[in-house]
Amino acid sequence: MSHARHGCGSAFQREVRVRTRILLLRLLSASPLPALAKRLQRRADLILCLHNIVETHGPLGVNRGLDLTVGELEAVLAYLRVEGYRPVALEEVCRQRGPGRRPGEKRVAITFDDGYAGNLHIAYPVLRRDGVPFTIYVTTGFMDRDVRVWWYALERLLGEVDSVAFEYAGRPYRYTAVTRAQKIHAYRSVGALLSEAQPRAADRILEQLFAGRIADLRELGAGDVLTAEQVRVLSQDPLVTIGAHSISHRPLRQLSHEACRHEIRECRERLLSLTGGPIDHFAYPFGNRTACGPREERIARESGYATAATTAARQVEATDRSTALPRIMLTAELDVLASLPALLTGWFGRRD
Repeated sequence: MSHARHGCGSAFQREVRVRTRILLLRLLSASPLPALAKRLQRRADLILCLHNIVETHGPLGVNRGLDLTVGELEAVLAYLRVEGYRPVALEEVCRQRGPGRRPGEKRVAITFDDGYAGNLHIAYPVLRRDGVPFTIYVTTGFMDRDVRVWWYALERLLGEVDSVAFEYAGRPYRYTAVTRAQKIHAYRSVGALLSEAQPRAADRILEQLFAGRIADLRELGAGDVLTAEQVRVLSQDPLVTIGAHSISHRPLRQLSHEACRHEIRECRERLLSLTGGPIDHFAYPFGNRTACGPREERIARESGYATAATTAARQVEATDRSTALPRIMLTAELDVLASLPALLTGWFGRRD
C-alpha cells in the first residue's frame, strides 16, 4: 500500500478514481455476475492483502486506504465462511497450487503489510479466537524506528489544532485547519511535501510540526507499528507467519540494483536474527508494475525467499510464479463490505 501523500490536484484525481471504482464494484456486486463467476470456478485460492486493523477510523478518515475496523474484519471473515472459504496458512496456498486439488475447494490466506500495532492488539485476538492463520509482512525500518511513520500522527495532530506552519526549501508554509475540509486539505498538502522531500528535509518539516509534542523523531508514530519484541513474540505462535516487506517501503523497481538488493536481502537478515526464522515470504512494497518486476523477482529468489507477493488483484492460479503471487487488497476506502462479492471474483486483477 502506498504511504505517499498527494497534493491537491492529484488528491482530487485519486478521489475521483476511488469513487468511480467503488460505484463499479457496488454495481457489479449487486448484479448476478459474481454468482455466475462462483458457478464457473471449479476451485479458488485467494491471498488477501490487509494493512492495519483499528477500532474506529481516525478523526479525518484520511487513512481509510490502509485501515479496516475490527467490525469490518469480522464481517469479512463471516462472509468468507458463508462462501465456503477455508482459512489456511500462506505456505499451504503456495505449496499446493497444481493438480491434485479437490474440485470446488476454496482456500484463503490472510496477510497484513507493513507491521502495524493493530495487527497485534486488535486483529490477533479475533483471528486467534477463530483459529485463522495469518502472515505479517514487516517493514523493518518502521519496526526499528529508522523510517518515520508519520501518516497517523499527522492525522491526529490536525484533528487537534486549528493551523500548522513550517518552513521548507526556503519558503514558509501555513495551513488553516479549523473545518474538517481544511484539515483534510492540510493533511493532503503537508503529506505530499513529506513524501517528495529527501529524508533530512522531511525530518526538518516534522520537527517543526511536532515541536513540543515529541522530543525525538524516532518516537513519532511509535505506537502505530509493532516493536521488534512484539514481532519476536508473534513469531512464536504457530498461527502467525512473519514475512519481509523491505527496509524502507520504497518502490523497489525505481532503485538501483544494489539499493534494491539491500532492501530485499537485509530486511530478511534482520528478521532472521530477530525471530530465528524461517523468513521465507516477501511482499513487494506497493506491489504494482511500477514497483516490482523481473529484476525484483530475481533478487527475491537469490535472497532466499520461497515466495514473493504482488498486489495483482485476482485469484491465485497454478501457473503463477512463486515470486509473483497475486493478492486482493481490502481497505475501508473501497467500502469493502459492499464491494466484497465483486472484489473476490478477481476480475480486476492483472496478469503479467
